[in-house]
Amino acid sequence: MSAHGKQRVRGVVALIIASVVWGSTFPIIKIVVKHMNSFRYVWIRNLLAVLAMVPYIAYRLWRGSVAKRSVIGGLLIGSAYTLALWLQGLGTFYTTASNSAFITNLYFIYLHTYEALKRKRYDHRLAVAVIIALAGLYIMTSPAGFGFGEAVVLVGSFIWALQILIVDRYSTANPLDTAFFMLLPPLTLSILDAMLFELPTISSILPVLPHLLYLSLIASIVAYALQLHGQKYVVASTASTIYLVEPASAPLFAMLIINESVSTAQIAGFTLIMLALYLSITSRYSYKLL
Repeated sequence: MSAHGKQRVRGVVALIIASVVWGSTFPIIKIVVKHMNSFRYVWIRNLLAVLAMVPYIAYRLWRGSVAKRSVIGGLLIGSAYTLALWLQGLGTFYTTASNSAFITNLYFIYLHTYEALKRKRYDHRLAVAVIIALAGLYIMTSPAGFGFGEAVVLVGSFIWALQILIVDRYSTANPLDTAFFMLLPPLTLSILDAMLFELPTISSILPVLPHLLYLSLIASIVAYALQLHGQKYVVASTASTIYLVEPASAPLFAMLIINESVSTAQIAGFTLIMLALYLSITSRYSYKLL
């Protein structure tokens, strides 16, 4: 295999691992939010990740090794993430979880459309992958109806697409440096938490501290670094298709961790998304020319 081929494989593997890790977080988050509100969960998760990275980033700053590109890219990615997460949470309050899951993940269609218009060419393999992935996502979530909540989640899905494009633009920056600055904007949710709710106590955090550490260290620091590394080699539209592994794998982890049952529809949807993933990563238009 050529050096370029190895880079492609590493990029795809990095994105798949990140997506599987994010898929594993759904049941863990469900456990955590039984002990604290959603604002608190987000900012505490990110605060723990920031604290864990302080020695690393302090050393990098001391050496003068942190590039301006990592700072700007990280803050932009983190800001898009925070806004998208807030819109998703607000919209989900007014709609069903299935509607929210389906609409949120429509970002991959926007990105495929963007890539097709940008390149003025499009591989038929990718077009088939989009149709199959959309069918799989629909079967898994079974959405119905459209109202205010759905509209808010739809706006959020555009922001998720924007976040992936920003990652694409700054993917050549140092992944760990950029990941640190990605973690800072979500800390602003602590202000909303303090305004709307009582301040957290140590006793309220301790029961789910192991869960929060997994979400902070693995699902945030490691997964974000893998995302940045993977998108260095994989175009944004294909990366967005790979990210569908996250919702596709979530029911499997829910079954393993909190004993939720997996339906036939979820298995069928998972199978279709895996097929779409295969079609995407085997297209020659899925990779960047470095």
